[in-house]
Amino acid sequence: MSQAAQMTITSANAVFTLKVPGLYDAPVTIEGYGTDAAVNVADHTPAQVQMGIDGHLSAGWTPTPKVITVTLAADSPSRVIFEDWEQYMETIREVLTCEAVFSLPSIGRRMTGTRGFLTQSHKRPNANQVLQSSAFQITFEQFSGSNMPVGSLPSE
Repeated sequence: MSQAAQMTITSANAVFTLKVPGLYDAPVTIEGYGTDAAVNVADHTPAQVQMGIDGHLSAGWTPTPKVITVTLAADSPSRVIFEDWEQYMETIREVLTCEAVFSLPSIGRRMTGTRGFLTQSHKRPNANQVLQSSAFQITFEQFSGSNMPVGSLPSE
């Protein structure tokens, strides 16, 4: 059976790990995601295009930041990781970078983020009928993909 035939769209087996050197020196597995969102990768614009008045289209590659959003349930045990990260930056009045790995065994892909910064934080859940999920945004210099065997555990 081909690897493509083994792929599914399951996200329940996805694993996101985060390392914040100086605070969390070893990778920490994030868990307790929101109901309808977990880790979302934003679109980016790898090329700028311009069309001259004569109809000639010109284009050029430009570096772009890669933005992901991690959404955690109000009772997620991983909320404290993001809260600690933001609080520590406020205490030292400096930014801390992170590294992340997002493994998707169901499609055999692994994304690795380098030189990431916590750029948006909603560290306290809103209280509606029930407590709401909160989103944390990380902006990476690089967030690149690689292959892994379909169905394999992220550590394999």
